[in-house]
Amino acid sequence: MKKLLAIVSIVIIILAGTTAYQLSKKDKYNLVLEIDKDKPLKESLSALPVSNNPFFKLYLKFRNSGRNIKAGSYELRGKYNIVELISMLESGKSKVFKFTIIEGSTVKNVIDKLVANGKGTRENYMKAFKEMDFPYPTPDGNFEGYLYPETYFIPESYDEKAVLNIFLKEFLKRFPVEKYTDKEEFYQKLIMASILEREAALDSEKPLMASVFYNRIAKNMTLSADSTVNFVFNYEKKRIYYKDLEVQSPYNTYRNKGLPPGPICNPTVSSVDAAYNPADTEFLFFVTKGGGAHFFSKTYKEHLDFQKNNK
Repeated sequence: MKKLLAIVSIVIIILAGTTAYQLSKKDKYNLVLEIDKDKPLKESLSALPVSNNPFFKLYLKFRNSGRNIKAGSYELRGKYNIVELISMLESGKSKVFKFTIIEGSTVKNVIDKLVANGKGTRENYMKAFKEMDFPYPTPDGNFEGYLYPETYFIPESYDEKAVLNIFLKEFLKRFPVEKYTDKEEFYQKLIMASILEREAALDSEKPLMASVFYNRIAKNMTLSADSTVNFVFNYEKKRIYYKDLEVQSPYNTYRNKGLPPGPICNPTVSSVDAAYNPADTEFLFFVTKGGGAHFFSKTYKEHLDFQKNNK
């Protein structure tokens, strides 16, 4: 009998030790976990590396079978053990909201979307911009071009300044100041990139468009980019008419030569690359030919002939 009790005690000690080890052992995480209230909890938790661990299942059952876990998105970056993981999901402290900045959107578009989603006020975002310490030019506090298009997972506890810092840090990661040491030159390229972002539907055409615009500048011609005019109208116009081209604005590149004073949207890496590395062409004009592609030409006659023959 004593021998049996000793064996049972040893087994209990081993199980207790194994359980303690499994619950305290930290695993590395680098994912965003979605807890969908409309799906079975087991399905949502299946994305976790420990989801099939019997000790995870046992501890989850002990914690009211996960009924206290709050729905939402959680950013898991770092090392956590099973106890910490479940506690985090129950507290909701690491909940994040998913937010996407679309290519070619403006600062106004981004702030409008944040406010519409209940993530701060416009006044506080404008105030936060004024408090930012940023290494690239922001003439008159203009941060257009610096909110990099990407999908972000933002902690729900973040205030307006912290949210903007996430976007700006992503921009600096894509365009480190160590690489772009001439900041004034970079700003001019960023302006060009923003025009390319709005004008080109195909990444492959961005270097060609860049060559057109640089060629026009070299010949002292206006850029005559519809996108810069539409920027004045907050891109609310589906089509630019001749009367719109008369609008009085430094951003109207039909009336003013050279680049506009600032970016007209938030461009992607491919647009900035094209601004720095334009194709070597003699093209001065381009016009859409359908499917997002454009016809490029050297002369105005070629330009008009194409339009006439493709009505």
